[in-house]
Amino acid sequence: MKRYIRITLLLIMLVTLCLMVVSCNKKQDSENNERVLKGNIKIVTDVEHGPQFELAAEAFEKLHKKVNINVITVKDTDNNVEAIFNGPQYEADITTINDSSIKHIIIKNPEKFLDMTDSVKGYKDELLTNKIYNDTIKGKIYALPWDTYPKALLYRKDIFDKEGIDVNTIKSWSDYIEAGRKISKDTGKIFIANSSEDNNDIYLLLSNQLGTSYFNQSGKSDFKSQKWARVIEISKILYGEGLIQEISSKDEVINKAQLSKIVSFIADPTYAVTLMNKFPQSKGKWGVMKLPAFEDGGNRDVSLGGINLVINKNTSESNLSEEFVKFALTDGKLQMDLLNKYGRFPVSTDAYNFVDLNKNITYFDSTIWNLFGSVEQGSFSINYTKNFPDIREKIRGVLNQTNIKSENYKSIIEGLEAILK
Repeated sequence: MKRYIRITLLLIMLVTLCLMVVSCNKKQDSENNERVLKGNIKIVTDVEHGPQFELAAEAFEKLHKKVNINVITVKDTDNNVEAIFNGPQYEADITTINDSSIKHIIIKNPEKFLDMTDSVKGYKDELLTNKIYNDTIKGKIYALPWDTYPKALLYRKDIFDKEGIDVNTIKSWSDYIEAGRKISKDTGKIFIANSSEDNNDIYLLLSNQLGTSYFNQSGKSDFKSQKWARVIEISKILYGEGLIQEISSKDEVINKAQLSKIVSFIADPTYAVTLMNKFPQSKGKWGVMKLPAFEDGGNRDVSLGGINLVINKNTSESNLSEEFVKFALTDGKLQMDLLNKYGRFPVSTDAYNFVDLNKNITYFDSTIWNLFGSVEQGSFSINYTKNFPDIREKIRGVLNQTNIKSENYKSIIEGLEAILK
């Protein structure tokens, strides 16, 4: 009997000791976590993305009471990274750079940016592969994608119905052009509106649909290819026949759409949310469809644009900055909040399987977020070279509405090739 008592007491002592060890470890882990997740960080971004970062900062601060995040907006971050990181006015820990400029800026001054290769290992595979590739220089990850801009067409369902056109029969640009000719003649409205902002560059958009851009995947000029011949052919029809009209900004596109001056427009998720927020009374008027392909059965998925997060290499809060970035890119609730409030489309592919992302949106009577997710995952990547921003500005002198309408194909290509010499 005494033997059993001794064994029982020994077991109780062992269990108690184990519980104490576990408790101490948890306490130590909590203390270690608390030491890391406290402090102040400063984020500088552009005006459009400011509210998105405010929302992400607020969500992070709720989880970590000893963290304070200050979000500051400026007109342009791409051309002011030096002042944003090192100037006395900002001294930011994190800033944002556009897709088209990221390689150009990092290659020019790699010493300014924190190498995040190790810190992102645990969740890198959750993020869009082509975006990570664009943020990688010589095998090192110096930036992480914040958002992406899959493209689709928002169109007036009532007008298409009145004209007797079933959008389900529209598969190619030829189909859409034929529909546009009829609708334009009957209504006098703008058939396709497109913002002239960088993220809606019609020539990059069309070339991306064919799996290229200014440069092919080998980094060589692709303007003499058959793909670019097709891009210019479609552009000449759209502009030459007045079926497409460039409009200066997203807000102006939305306003003209609401005034019933536009039949359809090229849109990303931010346009859809802006339309829903500004004009809830238009519920039911608008539908969504993928862009037409160049031929029946061809690719209809296009994605163009996005910003990236970079961390100041000289920050004293590198660990906290990296923790915020991880949270902002992977927290499930935050991804949906950012999408529904601002149209910020997630770069975490896990989000594309969320139940909420696949729900029907009554404004469009469509699972519109699911459609944009399909577009994003089916789209080709764009080869942004280190000199892409400079070359883009020069190319705009040739690839513009006036030249497309008045110059022949040979003259346009010769002008483009001359720029790249």
